[in-house]
Amino acid sequence: MKQGQTGPYLCVGDDGNQYIVKGPNTTYRGLINEWVCGKLGKAIGLPVPDFEIAYVDGSLLEFGHYELSEGDWFASKYEENIQDVPYQKLCELDLEGLKLLFLFDYWMKNGDRNLTQSGGNPNLFIRSDLQSFIVLDHNLAFDKDHDETFSQLKELHVGSSAWFAEQRSLLDHDYYKELLENCVSELDSILESIPDEWLENCVDIGIVEDIRVTLLRFRTSVFWEGIK
Repeated sequence: MKQGQTGPYLCVGDDGNQYIVKGPNTTYRGLINEWVCGKLGKAIGLPVPDFEIAYVDGSLLEFGHYELSEGDWFASKYEENIQDVPYQKLCELDLEGLKLLFLFDYWMKNGDRNLTQSGGNPNLFIRSDLQSFIVLDHNLAFDKDHDETFSQLKELHVGSSAWFAEQRSLLDHDYYKELLENCVSELDSILESIPDEWLENCVDIGIVEDIRVTLLRFRTSVFWEGIK
């Protein structure tokens, strides 16, 4: 499988399952982002496919030309019969799920899930039932320019209409804040589980602390002001 900017590969694991494997083209920063966002996405209740750290043996790469090398890479379980969500289907998807996705991407500083009538890059896929969806691709999260661009881009997000459809109440605020607080309780173990190889090769020194600071900003009033 060769798709998108990260050039993932469809592989079969030792467990017999098929995985979409992202390697060096994703960049080590991108791999770290995928791991952290995937873990927190599951913790918050988003439909993120199961994923693992997959070791790719060099002997498997000897007889082909792959933009993949021996090592530990991000492997997301392959989902069959899915397609990019069309703009016209957004209004038929679960409203609460789209709200949660909007909040999640704002929290992750992920601006890479946009869709309008003219097209876009939703990174949101619907299953064959045309109702349920799955969430993929977080390699561009923790964007350092997010704060400067969010006001212009927020209306393009796939969950924007769902989030801004009604005024948030104090109860909503308390509910979502508690939800994020519960997720953050797992943050230390998530960050500690990042492969050493990825951290050692990442050019962004201090990326772990930057991620931590980004994720804890929900405890400030400024965070909620941005999406009220």
